[in-house]
Amino acid sequence: MDFKRLRILRELGDRGSVGATAEALGVTPSAVSQQLKTLQDELGVALIAKSGRGVRLTEAGSAMAGAAAEVALAMARAEATVDTYRRGWQTQVKAAFFPSAAEMLLPGLLHRVTAVGGLRFEAHLEDPGVAGFAGLAADYDIVLAHSVDGPEVFARRGLVVVPLLNEPLDVAVPAGHVLAAKASLAAEDVVGFPWMGVPEGFPFDTVLRQIEAQAGATALRAQLFADLRVLEALVSAGHGLSLLPRYTSLGNQGRGFVLRPLTGVTARRSIVALTRPDVAARTTIRLVLDMLQAEAQQLADELPPA
Repeated sequence: MDFKRLRILRELGDRGSVGATAEALGVTPSAVSQQLKTLQDELGVALIAKSGRGVRLTEAGSAMAGAAAEVALAMARAEATVDTYRRGWQTQVKAAFFPSAAEMLLPGLLHRVTAVGGLRFEAHLEDPGVAGFAGLAADYDIVLAHSVDGPEVFARRGLVVVPLLNEPLDVAVPAGHVLAAKASLAAEDVVGFPWMGVPEGFPFDTVLRQIEAQAGATALRAQLFADLRVLEALVSAGHGLSLLPRYTSLGNQGRGFVLRPLTGVTARRSIVALTRPDVAARTTIRLVLDMLQAEAQQLADELPPA
């Protein structure tokens, strides 16, 4: 069954005459009649019947004209789908978040994504050490990563790196601790107290090593835990100090701990979005990366300093 012949039948049903149909399609009336006769012969049913000096659709012809309209709609949708994919559009985006990035950015990002019709955003939780983030780009369209050594750590892996936030790392101190009275802290102030740290290979441990180098002493890593909320709870309970990201933990300050900035030590983490170059070239991915940057900027603008 030829779709072009179905289209002629549909036009005849809408326009009511062979002449008007031929004019709309830019062909001769005889060509319209010939195509309709061929379609009737293919289907084995009468599609048109004489009506005065013209023709009309039979019941079968009207039914086939309706089917032709549905086929035309399906074809238009298929063409539109192909066109969007040619332009780099995809209907589903998979992204990996480490826990604190999800807490900060995912709620607002989802509001932005839902405003885009037909786009499904699938977020997954991943929390590797620094070396593990780049490898996740093989499994996800977008990977949120963090490093205390700057975005260059990931750029060297051949990935597209989109900066999102430059977040200070503060010392979390129990509310009644002697150090809580100070406005800021130096390495020598904090190195002698027990630390609620993170496992080796996680970004914050690098900063603690800088503290040790600056103070010329080794810190006591009393507990090692990769979950920020657990670290907050341990500090609040008075078990020691910890390094916490300012934007993530500022809202919980006052629940048993306070945040104090470090002086003399580079204590901050770069939060970035990673993607492979070919993936970054897709229209949908660029759109979501723009949303991530906008959400991060709004967060930075709204949060006061510690």
